[in-house]
Amino acid sequence: MSIALFEETNPVSLLLQFQWLSQAQLADTLGVNPSSVSKWLSKATRPSKTIQRLASELLQIYKNWPLPFPPKIETAELDPLQLLKNFNISRDTLAEALGVSVRAIGHWINGQNKPSRKVRRLAHQLHKKWVVLTG
Repeated sequence: MSIALFEETNPVSLLLQFQWLSQAQLADTLGVNPSSVSKWLSKATRPSKTIQRLASELLQIYKNWPLPFPPKIETAELDPLQLLKNFNISRDTLAEALGVSVRAIGHWINGQNKPSRKVRRLAHQLHKKWVVLTG
């Protein structure tokens, strides 16, 4: 199955491209604190792979929005382990897709940790995309 294409976008570029998108909206959509967005803007820190992949998915939604006003900001989440079950992918593929380590996935499976909001949001976006690709 060829669903393992993971593009990355700097989330700051979303703010520059879509004037209606505020820093607070971007932070909420990505599942991060607003201070993270401020740090990216000032180049004090860089967004993680997970955030860059989620930003890439959002970019596709925003670019293809057919109406003349901003889309509703979606903040739905999905347990990323559902992707393992629904698409019969390996832990390695899931880790690469989410920008996390295989060890992190093992911790989620064993109940030692829970995935962050940003990972759950990316999992939701990937699920929607992969359903279309495999559907």
